[in-house]
Amino acid sequence: MKYRLGLREITVADVNAECPFMPEPEDYQMHVAAFADDFNLLEIVESAVVENNSVIIDLAEGVDIEQLRQAAISIHQNYWDKLRTTGFEKIA
Repeated sequence: MKYRLGLREITVADVNAECPFMPEPEDYQMHVAAFADDFNLLEIVESAVVENNSVIIDLAEGVDIEQLRQAAISIHQNYWDKLRTTGFEKIA
């Protein structure tokens, strides 16, 4: 199964106690690349590549979306102050 995880930059509306500062805009692509690299480290992921402001995630055989969501929690938390995700979309 393949999923697209949409990404976007942090905006002023996202700034709050959990994300008190906006990251530098020029660092966004670096954070996106590192985010995808972290997905590649998961045993349940065959590959994760950046494509048009999203990460395309190809899951290992037998892995479902719920396993991916659970595995992604810590990655999302690590990047909470760097970028936002817009949800998983099944693409294949």
